[in-house]
Amino acid sequence: MEHNISPIGVGNEGRQVFWNAESFEILLFVFTGIALAIFFYGVYRRWKMWKAMGQDEIRWDQLPQRLKSLFVNGFLQVKTWKDAYPGIMHGLIFFGFFVLIFGAAFDAGEFHITEPFFDWAFLRGDFYLGFSFMMDLFGLFVLIGVLMAAFRRYIQKPERLAYKGKPDNAADDAIGLLLIGAIIVTGFIIEALRIHVTRDPSTGYAMWETWSFVGWTLASVFSGMDPETAKLWHKISWWTHTFIALGFIAYIPYSRMIHMITTPANHFLASLKPTGYQEPIRDFENAESFGVSKLEEFTWKQIFDADACTKCGRCQDGCPAYLSGKHLSPKKLIQDIKTHWLEKAPAALKAKAKAAPEGAQAPAEAPEGATAEKALIGEVVDLHELWDCTNCMYCMENCPASIEHVPKIIDMRRYKVLTEADFSPELQLTYRNMENNSNPWGIGAHTRGDWAKEMGVKTLAEDPNVEYLFYVGCSGSFDDRGKKVSSALAKILQAAGVSFGILGNEEGCCGDSAMRGGNEYLFQTQAQANIEIMNGYGVKKIIAICPHGYNALKKDYPNFGGNFEVYHHTEIIADLLAKGKITLKQPLNGSFTYHDSCFLGRYNNIYKQPRQILKSIGGVKLVEMERNLSKSFCCGAGGARMWMEEEGERINNMRTDQAAATNAGTVAVACPFCLTMFSDGIKDRNLSEKMVALDVSEIVLKAMGVEEYKAPEETCRV
Repeated sequence: MEHNISPIGVGNEGRQVFWNAESFEILLFVFTGIALAIFFYGVYRRWKMWKAMGQDEIRWDQLPQRLKSLFVNGFLQVKTWKDAYPGIMHGLIFFGFFVLIFGAAFDAGEFHITEPFFDWAFLRGDFYLGFSFMMDLFGLFVLIGVLMAAFRRYIQKPERLAYKGKPDNAADDAIGLLLIGAIIVTGFIIEALRIHVTRDPSTGYAMWETWSFVGWTLASVFSGMDPETAKLWHKISWWTHTFIALGFIAYIPYSRMIHMITTPANHFLASLKPTGYQEPIRDFENAESFGVSKLEEFTWKQIFDADACTKCGRCQDGCPAYLSGKHLSPKKLIQDIKTHWLEKAPAALKAKAKAAPEGAQAPAEAPEGATAEKALIGEVVDLHELWDCTNCMYCMENCPASIEHVPKIIDMRRYKVLTEADFSPELQLTYRNMENNSNPWGIGAHTRGDWAKEMGVKTLAEDPNVEYLFYVGCSGSFDDRGKKVSSALAKILQAAGVSFGILGNEEGCCGDSAMRGGNEYLFQTQAQANIEIMNGYGVKKIIAICPHGYNALKKDYPNFGGNFEVYHHTEIIADLLAKGKITLKQPLNGSFTYHDSCFLGRYNNIYKQPRQILKSIGGVKLVEMERNLSKSFCCGAGGARMWMEEEGERINNMRTDQAAATNAGTVAVACPFCLTMFSDGIKDRNLSEKMVALDVSEIVLKAMGVEEYKAPEETCRV
């Protein structure tokens, strides 16, 4: 049995029946060489552009982890599969093409190497049948994927593929799909023509032909065509197919298809730091400016990020700022940075080429062809976009290309705050309060521990020999609603016999809002003061109520010598329940829904423990909001937004609507910011008689029978 002709490659039979082998080989090698030369030149040129701008950053350490990320997300496409339709669509195209390219290489390898030099032939017998079937099957997969992509982009037109209703389709979006589809269709036509010509007229067809099931089916279209005409059309179709395929290869580095290279590379280069980690400013004393105000001040990896973006819109699809009608779209922000880079990189390359020998200064004059300089902040990235971000991490968690949006935003905020002192009046007041009294409200720092005076909770100054420091945080110390949560947790810990203490008026603000609002200097001042106190008492373990403080203590404080075991209070309560140290004897009959805090869920992967706690309470019916777990919707308070005025539709009201849609009477939260935002949202939506927001610790305390619980009427639906 002779070789098959796959959708993207010609086997021996095709060559022998239709071609002069010598001339065929010469032409094929010449055209393939030209296509590959264009491809590699394009990649080389892009590589020079990647190197032309940006600060140094090491992203090739910890090689085993990076190779794992490349395999899991670059090859297996795990992140892409998180959304069903686009995941299946992309998977069909990606894996289909991978198999077809491998099959074509296998076929060519046998014809050019193994058979003539080693007398090895694989494409025979049953193996050939299976090979034919797989090539047709995966060719069909690619075609289905292309049709799904075209339907989605040009018929469905989901909002994520647009910006505020305006589609962001570019010409090369359509060109890429057309080229891929044409490669597959022409490949099947070639196969069908070959089957038609080689078919035995006396039998109609042989059983082996049916294994090439697509070509065999399509061959019936040519049933009335005479063999010589079919051979001519086979040659025309084959060269058409070949030129399209080689043209596609050459086109990749100059089009959106570059993501076939940049996206897998970006998975390899992804940050291995803890989720949400923000690189601190290391040298305040000698820096002339802070943060990022020009493209060149980003690291090369931050710029490379933009070239890996596929414009899929998953980041935008769950961005609370975008969905509430604000200016920010994470996709648009990254694409605007990319456009700015594409404008500036050629001029930067020319400047480097004209520069004097290594170590000398580049010429001062602008290189020929340089474009007028745009301001990164204000023109490329609108100021509203910069301050709309809640740092919720939805964009980074759900990006299938491992793009890092949030650190770029914080870097630009740092420049506006620290270098230009240009930020909102609300934040100016907040930062001044933090400087003067180490809390955003500006309440006297000496009252920080007053909430605990009647509870018998000791400070570390009174008794430093405790297992845990209960880091109360600003909300738990000063906000009336937050103090109730602090009291609830303290009572639970006391009932369980946990050894703990607080710092009282020695405790300072964690500094998270300062850091994420761009005031890195204030954050470091607050953090270093806290660390000095904690290390002075020999603190080893910390319990935090606020996910923002929890995250800062756990991930950012180690940069300044604060190395502690940090636990969120839901982790501690879940552990106490598992060990039987507290008993939930009071049923709380009613429907509850749990809101995943961004800084607890996406930042720290704490999804299970709060739900375990609620499910362990008698009479609790836990119902999930439509947006939950890693796709939870932000309350709107992160990224220093807690202290800023909000334009347009309020994010917390949108999230309250989502909670009300479950018909639950109680919204369980595990964050004081979320508690405040839900409490306000419930009032704004006039749901106070039907819904209540409670911290998990308050719910547990009621289930322990320590405090009375009255279930709200569960009749609310927005």
